[in-house]
Amino acid sequence: MKLDKKKIFFIAGILISIVCSWLFARKIEWSQLSVALKDAEYIYIIPTLILIFVSYYFRAVRWSALIAPIKRVSVLNLFSATMIGYMANSVLPARIGEIIRPVMVAKKEKIKVTASFATVVMERIFDLLSIIVFASLLFFFLPAETLKDKSVSMINHAEASTEVVKAKYVNEKPGVPLSVINEESEAEASNIIKQLKKWSTVMAFFGILAITSLFLLSLYPKKAGAVFEKLLFFFPHHLRDKSVNLLHSFISGLQVLGNKTHLIWIGILSLTIWLLNAASVYVLCYSFNIGLSFAGACFVIVCLSLAVALPQAPGFIGVFHIATQKSLDVFGVGLSSAQSFAIILWALSIIPITIVGFLFLWREGMSFGEISHYDEKVPK
Repeated sequence: MKLDKKKIFFIAGILISIVCSWLFARKIEWSQLSVALKDAEYIYIIPTLILIFVSYYFRAVRWSALIAPIKRVSVLNLFSATMIGYMANSVLPARIGEIIRPVMVAKKEKIKVTASFATVVMERIFDLLSIIVFASLLFFFLPAETLKDKSVSMINHAEASTEVVKAKYVNEKPGVPLSVINEESEAEASNIIKQLKKWSTVMAFFGILAITSLFLLSLYPKKAGAVFEKLLFFFPHHLRDKSVNLLHSFISGLQVLGNKTHLIWIGILSLTIWLLNAASVYVLCYSFNIGLSFAGACFVIVCLSLAVALPQAPGFIGVFHIATQKSLDVFGVGLSSAQSFAIILWALSIIPITIVGFLFLWREGMSFGEISHYDEKVPK
C-alpha cells in the first residue's frame, strides 16, 4: 500500500494520541478521580460554555474583517462555516475543517477558493502572533525561579493540607523525603518554563517571517509573481501559468494588509479571542475549587495551543488531556483535580461544538459526506 502525505500525517497523529492517552491514563487513580468529578460544582459549566461560544463568534467577526476586502459576508454565514469547520476537526482526520470552511464560504459566496483560503491563513498568523504576545507576558509575570512559590496560593484547596500532600507523595514515591520531592517538582516546573521560552522564541521567528512574507506579497504582487515564475522555470508552461495564477488569487485574499485600521481591529479581535479562551479556563477552575490566577489560566491556554498544533487523532484525544494536566501540575494542582479538570474541559471544548456544527450543517442543507471531500476542491 502506497502511503501519501495525508495518510502519513493521519498515522502519525493516531500514534501521538495513543501515546498521550496512555501517559494520561496510566496515572489515573480512579477512586480519587471519581470523587473529584462527583464533588465538582457544575454550575460553572454554564458561564464556561458561554465564553467558549462567544470566542467562536468573535472568530467569525474577525473572519468577516479579513474577508471584507474581497466581499462583504454576513457574520452569521461565517459563524456557520466556523462551527462546521471545528466540528469537522473533531470527527475527521488531518484537521480537514481548516479546509472545509474556506471552501464552503468560497462556494456559497462565489469567490475564489484561494482567496478565501488566504484569509484563513491570515487567521492562523494572527493567532500565532497573539500566542507569542500571551507567552511573552506570561513569562514576565511567571518567572521560572519563583513559579512554585507563587503556585502555593493557587493549589487546589482540597489537596492543600500538609497531611494530604504528604500522603499523596508517600504513595507515589515511598521512602523519598518530601523535601527532595519538592525540589524535584520545582526543578521540573522550572524546566517546563524554560522549554516553553525556547518554543516561544521559535514561534516568534516563524510568526515574524510569515507576516513579513505576506506583507511583501501584498505590497509587490507583480514582482512576487515574476520571481515565483522564474523559480518554476523547469515546470511545463501550462502548469507554471496555473501556479502563478493561483499565487495572484491567494494574494487577493491578503488585501486587508493594506488597511492599517483593519489590521488594528483584527489584532484587537485576536487578543480578545484568546482572552475569552483563558477566561473559560479560569471560570471552570471554580468547578473544581482550583484557585488558579488569570495569568495561570493564560498559561494553560498557551500550553494547549502548542499541544494541539501537533499531528493527532480527531478531537485532540490524549494530547489535549496530557497538556492540560501538565500545565496545571506546574502550579501544584493535584493529579486527580488536574485530570478531572482536563476531562471536563475537553468535553466542553469538543462535544457542544460538534453538536452545534452538525446543526449548522443541517441548516445549510448539506450532508456530512459532501463536506468530507471538500479537500479535493482545493486547487493543487
